[in-house]
Amino acid sequence: MKVKIEYLIPGTILAEDIYKKTNTPIMKKKTVLTNELINILKIFMVPSVTIENKLENGSLFKANSVIVEDAKRKDTIEDPFIDRYLFAVQQFKKLFNHWQGGTKVDAFAVRKVFLPLYNKTPKKEDLIQLHHYSNKNEYIYFHSVAVSVLSSLVGRKMGLSNGEVIQLGLSGLLSDCGMAKLPFNVFEKKGALTIDEYEQVKTHPLFGYRMLEDVAGFTKEALLGVLQHHEREDGSGYQYKLKSNKIHLFAKIISICDIYHAMTSERHYRTKKSPYKVIESLRKEHFGKIDHIVLHHFTQVILDLSIGTKVRLSSNDIGEIVFLDEKEPTRPTIKLENGNLFELTSHHDVYVEEQLLE
Repeated sequence: MKVKIEYLIPGTILAEDIYKKTNTPIMKKKTVLTNELINILKIFMVPSVTIENKLENGSLFKANSVIVEDAKRKDTIEDPFIDRYLFAVQQFKKLFNHWQGGTKVDAFAVRKVFLPLYNKTPKKEDLIQLHHYSNKNEYIYFHSVAVSVLSSLVGRKMGLSNGEVIQLGLSGLLSDCGMAKLPFNVFEKKGALTIDEYEQVKTHPLFGYRMLEDVAGFTKEALLGVLQHHEREDGSGYQYKLKSNKIHLFAKIISICDIYHAMTSERHYRTKKSPYKVIESLRKEHFGKIDHIVLHHFTQVILDLSIGTKVRLSSNDIGEIVFLDEKEPTRPTIKLENGNLFELTSHHDVYVEEQLLE
């Protein structure tokens, strides 16, 4: 639905890119609006924007008389999975704030956050856009729930039992719970961490493990997922410099989901990257550091490119995929709007920015 700028409130989610006499959007769809961003729209004298009917916290945008017009889209009603995701983020935020205050982890409460997500399989178009819902100030809550969702889907893809998938999802959800015990608030840090701060952050897997080790309801495998998710195949991770054969499968899965969502999300000290560029980075720049078999399954879960898919490139060109190379799944051949063929395998400075949904 389309709404006048003066009626926007923080937490509103953009449903379409916003252009203002520019080739590139001044604000992209799936952006969660803040007071600052709403003021920017006013400065650019944008009269109205198309928004989703649900706010960031999962509640309905109360339209009443403020709607300019109905967007007349088939997907006017938000996909139920996204509703569940946004609601889970807010529920997890409450739990995390309690942990910061010294409350012990309640396994039942954690399962109540995860199980509605486990019971609803998302569409690939939901997964590839999941990172857009995150915002800088509440990154940790969105990140934890996203890692949980992605990890459980990879586990299911790899043939784990239902019980294992649930424990894996819980482990992904709690992988950063130890952040609640850090001696400073890392989430309010606007710039890069100091060396001392980074060393303190590196203790969060151990803090998380200790928060969970005496709590009934989590398996040993789930605890290892929390403890080891920053270990790397070549021994370059932390905290114990473990190598491949010493790292549990849960941790290998969570680590890839953790890196992916972190790199695709907007943060105080880092801008978000295209999911397709991040997948390419995982395949090449992280080679030897993450498990290639797990990465293969992750790529199958997350990647949504297919013949006929309409995409926008980082160069702002728009076109349709006409050929996919199995060896380079993120670098298809594109038929541009001018009719020319553009092979991404020959242009490594250009990448797929996003899929354009009809």
